[in-house]
Amino acid sequence: MNSTVTPPLVSVAIRTTGRPELARALASVAAQTWRPIEIVLVDALARGIEMERHAGVPVRVVRDGPLDRPRAANAGLVNARGAWITFLDEDDEVEPDHVAHLMAAVAVAGLPVAYSQTRLVAPDGRERVFGGPFDRAALLRSNYLAIHAVLFSREFVDQGVRFDETLATFEDWDFWLQLSRQTDFAFTGKPTAIYRASAGSSGAGAGPNLDREAVMAQRARLMRKWGAA
Repeated sequence: MNSTVTPPLVSVAIRTTGRPELARALASVAAQTWRPIEIVLVDALARGIEMERHAGVPVRVVRDGPLDRPRAANAGLVNARGAWITFLDEDDEVEPDHVAHLMAAVAVAGLPVAYSQTRLVAPDGRERVFGGPFDRAALLRSNYLAIHAVLFSREFVDQGVRFDETLATFEDWDFWLQLSRQTDFAFTGKPTAIYRASAGSSGAGAGPNLDREAVMAQRARLMRKWGAA
């Protein structure tokens, strides 16, 4: 007798402040070959977003705002229903096979975290790829994981792992360090995450989206937290 196993639901959490690039991010989730999938849309500025589906993909809008970066990330975590969770910033995107490659990696490795390489796209269209095989010591020195490159099991959420709400930036780096204390990460070796570092407004990106003084101060704070100062 044949039996079929339903693939696990993947939740994609997107923190939005209403940037026009949100439409592109939503479209890249809808284009994913993996199903089932859901979008958890965190309305960080409480703009009153109304959306139930996007191109056939269920959307759950979280209206707990206004929320800063780490609090919006935590709102995405606790409202995700999927067995697996990933994030996508509204000014970035992922290739259509991104989630499928990540799910394949965790299945093969038997690990609760997987990540891809990331294509860093400059305003002039030039690209460079970053991210290599998992190295816990290297991750402590430098964050080589874009937030949308990583997929993780909701078991961490159930354990109470959260983004550090005292961090103005690097909340994702801190989150990866928390996970890395519990497990190795699987690596797809494929550059399926697309990062437009110059387009954001965090001050921790590149070009006009880089405040070097603030970045160095936040990095020093994070290193002190992890005993790496």
